[in-house]
Amino acid sequence: MDHPKDISVSVFARTDTGLQRPGNEDAFLVADLTTGNVGLGAKMSTHQVGERGSLMVVSDGMGGAAAGEIASAMAVKVLRETLMEELPGASICARLKTATETANERIWRYANENPKFLGMGATLTAVLVLDTSAYIAQVGDSRAYLLRGEQAKQLTKDQSLVQLLLDSGAIRQNQVSSVPQNVIMQALGTSETVDVAVATVELCKDDLLVVCTDGLSNKVTAEEMSEILRESETLNAACKRLVELANERGGEDNITLIAARFDGAALHSAAQSNSITGSFKVLSQGCFDGDLAELGNRFPSLSTTPAPDVTTAVFNAFPPGESKSPRSGGTPPVKNKQPDEK
Repeated sequence: MDHPKDISVSVFARTDTGLQRPGNEDAFLVADLTTGNVGLGAKMSTHQVGERGSLMVVSDGMGGAAAGEIASAMAVKVLRETLMEELPGASICARLKTATETANERIWRYANENPKFLGMGATLTAVLVLDTSAYIAQVGDSRAYLLRGEQAKQLTKDQSLVQLLLDSGAIRQNQVSSVPQNVIMQALGTSETVDVAVATVELCKDDLLVVCTDGLSNKVTAEEMSEILRESETLNAACKRLVELANERGGEDNITLIAARFDGAALHSAAQSNSITGSFKVLSQGCFDGDLAELGNRFPSLSTTPAPDVTTAVFNAFPPGESKSPRSGGTPPVKNKQPDEK
């Protein structure tokens, strides 16, 4: 069946170990689900978005040694394979959600069948572009951004302890630096089920998409990403410069990003009045779908706790076995912990 939409995507990606980690536990994938092509070769660097869509996904592994690498590689592989399967009658969002849940189940089962990998996990942020829309699925704190003219919008919300405490009103913005930055509320493979956050946004001609792990987003702002992407001659050059900038600012973590630019007659040209927010819809908050006000009651004194004492107060509120999120059980996963760390 011919695909009626004229939409093309130019895409490039880059991954880097950074300056301080012994290995790279990140993974990424660029795939044309219509043709089955995968990677960054000539057929993929600029291609038409077909009737099954184009997929861009990053995953940040955790667990130390080889475990993080295995988890992130499984995450992107299983997501693609599941999306390639037919699900009659299922919406795009339902397919993305199911594929993410399947990746979680596979990683969870693999870890339980191989005890040396118990505790491994991975974040996942995936964008499926189909027709004139981008559909986003997320577990963890890797991010997706959309850049349009002078606008730069983060399409995902970090599923992190910091974000949870901010949203619930338990801490104030000036206390953020006193809360552990590497604690996320959920990750693929660390519990039997996950709550997938899903969103969608309409695309315009010349929109730029960035999907990245926190090795980049912790070091480079969305505005800086936008400036570098628009000033660089190619996406390849932009990705190279963004990785260099993250390393110049410390490079403590692995750094991975995918950058894509959209064009084609099916997309409207974006006037300055075309706000990203106006066409952006959150369909599921994932693990934040619970009652944040009720959760905030667990931390009644944090907003007035002196910043140096916030970390202790937070972990006292999460004793072993307590819930890691409003809706699921377990201790919050800690990213990038090596096997010999306590």
